[in-house]
Amino acid sequence: MREQVDMSDVTFTENGAVDVAQLNDLYTLIGWDRARRRTTAETLEMLRVSHYYIAAHTAAGDLIGFARVCGDPYVAQVLDVMTHPDYRHRGIATRCMHGVVTHLQRSRYVSVTLTAASDLEAFYRQFGFHAVKEVALAWKRGTATIVDDEGTLPNPTLQRL
Repeated sequence: MREQVDMSDVTFTENGAVDVAQLNDLYTLIGWDRARRRTTAETLEMLRVSHYYIAAHTAAGDLIGFARVCGDPYVAQVLDVMTHPDYRHRGIATRCMHGVVTHLQRSRYVSVTLTAASDLEAFYRQFGFHAVKEVALAWKRGTATIVDDEGTLPNPTLQRL
């Protein structure tokens, strides 16, 4: 049986103000941005285009958890479910996912996906996600070979009509 953890000092806000510097620091801290590639402007744009996001803060205002949903009116993806390492196993990601699922249930998405490490599969199953044994393909910058209908590489020079 899981131990009950006091979360009275944690506040959860949906689609509210998020300190972008703290959010970018959280990405770095958990290892998702070791190169510190994220910029303030890009993270602000990320928040703006997200359909939904939920943030967890301590009473002192420190960002300790986050999750978001992005996509279009038909297809959505749950992204960036993360908890500060010092606050793990307190139910923060669970509360964030409850917010995400509530958003998904209010929406009319046809397809919702989430990518996670295999050791987290049981965690996401409790929210209605299930593993799909289909092949997932990921695009890698600089590896594309463009071939036209005739099987040849097209001329990269654009012609003005």
